[in-house]
Amino acid sequence: MEVQKTMEKLFEKNNDWIDICKSFGLDEPTAQDLVQEMYIKIQLKLEDGLDISYGEDDVNTFYVFKTLRTLFLDLKRKGKNIIRVGTESLKAKEGFFW
Repeated sequence: MEVQKTMEKLFEKNNDWIDICKSFGLDEPTAQDLVQEMYIKIQLKLEDGLDISYGEDDVNTFYVFKTLRTLFLDLKRKGKNIIRVGTESLKAKEGFFW
């Protein structure tokens, strides 16, 4: 799969990548930043010849997960103030979270 097509396939799952980052305990803006870093890192690897295709028309989700996890751990190691967001503080009222 060519670089541009692979990047388009990656972007189709953008919300999934953000959800994965949020599962690490990141807030929405930090999760979005981490996903943007992931796109840059993977694009550079693709341009160097890495193939992350899975089958003929999909990307290797595990590779993306490992990349996101590594970026998260790097962020944590750098001592950034990471705010962990827990669901226990959310209150449900009339079917909506406040």
